Amino acid sequence: MGNKYVQNRELKNAECLTYMLHYLLRDGGYYGKNPDVSPTLDPFTMTMIKDAPRQDNGGDCGVYALKFIEYMSSEENPSFGPQDIMFFRKKYAVDLYFNKLSM
Repeated sequence: MGNKYVQNRELKNAECLTYMLHYLLRDGGYYGKNPDVSPTLDPFTMTMIKDAPRQDNGGDCGVYALKFIEYMSSEENPSFGPQDIMFFRKKYAVDLYFNKLSM
């Protein structure tokens, strides 16, 4: 299966991210919380997803990233757009307030 890094548009010099992700996972405590996953320095592979939802402004990238991760982790096709972002922002705020976010 290997490691995978997904992006929805081409980035210049993105290859460095395939190496950096291991350090971010390590420093973020991922390997400590998941002892069944062995840390490795093998680079992630990159996959471009051309039909992924895209933001239409400069401030919604975090919400898009979170929702994209949610959809992909549940193996659903991401089907949201700019018209849905305000609802997602409000839902995240309520979930945070009532401590209902699960990680």
